[in-house]
Amino acid sequence: MRSGARSQAVWWAGVLLGVLLGMGEARATGLHVDVDLQTSLFLDRTYLFASPSRIHRLGDPESPAPLLLEGQFAPNLFLPQLRKNDFKQDGRETLFSLVFTPKILLRMFNTNSNPIPPPSYMPKFTLQAAHLRLLHGPDPEGAPRMLALGLNVILGHHSNGEDGCFFGNQTGTDPDCTPAEGQLPLNEVTGSFSTNMLRFEVHGRLGFDVDPHTLSAWIIGGHAFYELNTAIGPGGLTPQERTVYGVGHWGVGLVGERDVNGSRFRLEGALSHPFGETPSQRTTLSVELAANPWWGSGFGVFARYVRGQDYYNILFLERISLWQFGLVFDLNPGARLKTDSGRPPGFQ
Repeated sequence: MRSGARSQAVWWAGVLLGVLLGMGEARATGLHVDVDLQTSLFLDRTYLFASPSRIHRLGDPESPAPLLLEGQFAPNLFLPQLRKNDFKQDGRETLFSLVFTPKILLRMFNTNSNPIPPPSYMPKFTLQAAHLRLLHGPDPEGAPRMLALGLNVILGHHSNGEDGCFFGNQTGTDPDCTPAEGQLPLNEVTGSFSTNMLRFEVHGRLGFDVDPHTLSAWIIGGHAFYELNTAIGPGGLTPQERTVYGVGHWGVGLVGERDVNGSRFRLEGALSHPFGETPSQRTTLSVELAANPWWGSGFGVFARYVRGQDYYNILFLERISLWQFGLVFDLNPGARLKTDSGRPPGFQ
């Protein structure tokens, strides 16, 4: 095992050991360990959609190609979650979570040959601290408000699994490319793209006119993030990639939601911008409207518009103007057999 890989393995072992020790301490300080019905907050959603838009790729003879389907597959896999208090009982709750998300973005073009470009592989670990609180106004009989805050610290990876040279004027395979110092344009068909990242996110939601009996409320909120690319670890960013892709990204977003009898209607907008890149890239804007009916068991429909730089691995220099329509799934599946007695139905 190479020394870099060995040091990374030791580091991850330390992280997991710290989590396990934290759980052991939790029992002594009044925290509880949830192993089945973990609370999912401020994490990635899964999408599957179609689009009438076209995608441009340098070096593709059929470019710009019509986009047939695209999917973002992001199951959030929880380790046992630490919880202090119970929102349903105490009106407040604090959560500590470690979540692994094997996130993948996949595109399919409406073409006769090579319809699927290399996917975006984006696995990540999220260490999250979240707090929920019920806020009562001066009138104790009036409708309460609800506050939700979250901090995510994310260690992730982003690559496309290709081994071609990064620049279009180079020949060979990565890392043995000629000339060694390439220049734009990028090799957008088979070029190797890979980076590791450290990302910080803050989230907030405030709910008004909360009715816990009918599951109804008005909700407003927002988020901000700051992301840094790094060469540390396997698949880290190369110096040539850093010059063009940049040092990192920052972004902000706003969300408004109406919950009525368990059905949710959401309007969300977000801006993101890279920094440290040459040539300079433009800001990316996305606006999304979604509806999750109560009978959908977490599934819903959405429409989204994205304008700016392409988010699909090595296509980050391409400008896009995409309309997207399809399905969204933003509730984690969990164990649903647990009853008050602690035994599943049929074993009472």
